[in-house]
Amino acid sequence: MKRKDFITSLFAFIPLGTGFAGITFMGARFITPRKSEKLYRKIFAMNLDDIEVNESKPFFDLTGRELVLVRTGENDVRAISTTCTHLGCKVHWEADKNIFFCPCHNGVFSPEGAVIEGPPPRPLDTYRVQVEGKVVYLYSQIAES
Repeated sequence: MKRKDFITSLFAFIPLGTGFAGITFMGARFITPRKSEKLYRKIFAMNLDDIEVNESKPFFDLTGRELVLVRTGENDVRAISTTCTHLGCKVHWEADKNIFFCPCHNGVFSPEGAVIEGPPPRPLDTYRVQVEGKVVYLYSQIAES
């Protein structure tokens, strides 16, 4: 093969190879699902002055799920779902014992939502909370993209 023919062939196959690689990449991206990322909205939950330390306040997120806001410290507030992870019963905060309690099957959870005792298979669902000065904000999931 002559040098001129080789260079001509090379310049002809480089764009074809690049085009084939691009089409293959786009096809693979089309047929494989993308990882969806969750979208959150920051919403006003309460003022810190609304509840005392070790007290709770019921709250509903943007999707209507019930949760409870518990003030566990001077500037520490936790937002935890009130739905038990065992059978979906409603848990409640017992301030005198510093626990969440599920009356259906005696499930006991820590202030962070971790299982202490009972049949629940996993911790309670938690929500991200942000305290700015005396204002408490909750991050509620609104969609998946």
